[in-house]
Amino acid sequence: MTIRFIALAASAAACLSSVAHAEEREPVSVRVSYAGLNLASVEGRRILDARIDRAALHACQSRIMGLRRLNDERRCRNEMRSDAQVRMAQLTPVAVASAR
Repeated sequence: MTIRFIALAASAAACLSSVAHAEEREPVSVRVSYAGLNLASVEGRRILDARIDRAALHACQSRIMGLRRLNDERRCRNEMRSDAQVRMAQLTPVAVASAR
């Protein structure tokens, strides 16, 4: 019985990994303009955050159906926001220096 359980578990793991691999999305990239925004101000950063959220909402459309679609789109938007935060942190010192 133990051998049968191990074989069944191995088969299930193989199926799950192939399903997870099949659902990998294509990389998504969007350009978001920060032209005209003062990133040294709270208002400028708020407007840029709103632009990023809108861009992620449009770029992260999934073709998967059901709950997996919601999870896929949510994961995509979260990854895009995280990437945007890193890029904003790189931009902010330049924008602050140029605003002076």
